[in-house]
Amino acid sequence: MTFNGMLNVILSQLAKDLNKMLKIFTLCSSALLIFALLVPGFADEHFPFLAEVSKESVNVRAGPSTNFEKIDKLNKGADVVVLGRSYEWYKVQPLPTTKAYIRSDYLKINEDGTAVVLGDNVNVRSAANSNAASLGEVKKGTVVKILDQAQGWSRLAPVAGTAAWVHQDFLKEVSAQVPASLLIQPIEKQFVPPELIPENPLKTVPVAVSPWVSMRGTVDALVQSPQSDVHYEIVLDDKSVFFLQDIPQISFFCNTLVDVEGAIVPDPQKKLMYPLLHINKIVLVI
Repeated sequence: MTFNGMLNVILSQLAKDLNKMLKIFTLCSSALLIFALLVPGFADEHFPFLAEVSKESVNVRAGPSTNFEKIDKLNKGADVVVLGRSYEWYKVQPLPTTKAYIRSDYLKINEDGTAVVLGDNVNVRSAANSNAASLGEVKKGTVVKILDQAQGWSRLAPVAGTAAWVHQDFLKEVSAQVPASLLIQPIEKQFVPPELIPENPLKTVPVAVSPWVSMRGTVDALVQSPQSDVHYEIVLDDKSVFFLQDIPQISFFCNTLVDVEGAIVPDPQKKLMYPLLHINKIVLVI
């Protein structure tokens, strides 16, 4: 066979192979399109929406697969807020019965039954166990509601931003609108009004300090502000006190132990009872 003949045979075979590949690609694309059309609402779904459980005793799982552990059960007719989808699984808002836990040492627990998350990206677990499935992560400063405490863990009311999973076969959409009363809303941190915070008679004026300082102490709200940009103070272990110039979100540090770095604001006319600190850096002590 001549060279040209061999080349024609090779090119002919390549053309056949390319034609087969195009047919396979067309079949796969058609199959994906058919799948999208067959799955209810897959092509035009919007989130969130309100769904109803269509079968009895439906398992709620920690992830979009039967490989994930069961974390709750739903009865037929129960309302569920659907937040998203992963293939054949719906991402749903946790139910009031869905258990959620955080290690207590990651929380600053308040007297009103709420707590502030102290760590970054802390897992909310489905059981009081570090190996239990995660329902999601919460950021530092998130406020949660405590239901119970035991053996170093705190059980929480449903937390905004966490989720569970239910197979699509067990849910049917009933409304594109979700009543606000059914949505889990972030908890706003509640503060004691300044007029209700008693003065500490043991506070003392600190000794002279250098202009740039670092210190550790507890941030307190002031009963009466000495000037418009000062509403908090820091009390050190020796009861020395510094006023703190306001910074964004300083209220999150109220009643917590912190490390602070900053500069003393000059007060040549001695208008303030305590030195005023301009904050350069403030960090929660965990």
